[in-house]
Amino acid sequence: MPYQYMPGYQPYYQPPMADQLAQLRGAQYQPIPQQIPQVQPQQAQTGGQSIVWVSGEAEAMAYLVAPNSAVALWDSNAPTIYLKQADASGKPSIKVYDLVERTQKPVQASQPPVVEYAPLSRVEALEARLNELTVVKEMPVRTTKKTTTKEDAE
Repeated sequence: MPYQYMPGYQPYYQPPMADQLAQLRGAQYQPIPQQIPQVQPQQAQTGGQSIVWVSGEAEAMAYLVAPNSAVALWDSNAPTIYLKQADASGKPSIKVYDLVERTQKPVQASQPPVVEYAPLSRVEALEARLNELTVVKEMPVRTTKKTTTKEDAE
C-alpha cells in the first residue's frame, strides 16, 4: 500500500521527559502556598558543563539538589566553591572549598641517587689489607719484673 497523505494529520513531537533535578528546579519557580519563599539562583544550570553562580553561603545552602546528585556552586562575591550533594534519601550536605592561586611549581618526585659499585678486584684487595691490619703479630712477651735484692744490685 503506497503512502497516502492524510489531511488534518500533523506529526507530533514529544520532548524527552525531564529528570528529577529538572523537575525540582521547575517546581522551584512555581509559587507554593503557605511555605517560606526559597532563594532562587541567579542562573539555573541548563546543561552539562555550565557554571552555577550563587551570592553567598546562604544561597548555596538553599539551592535544591536532586537525590543521588551533586552540583558545584561558585560564589560570585568571594573566591569560594560550594560542593552540594544529596544522598539517596535526599538529605543534602555541603563542602566549602577556597579557591587559591598556585604560586609554586609542583615538586617532582626526586630520583634515587646513582649508586656506584666497586669492582670485585678492589673489594678483594681491601679485604686482604684489612686482614693484614687485624692479624695480631706475635710480639715478644715481656717477662715480669724481677725483684732485685741488694746482692743483685752489686
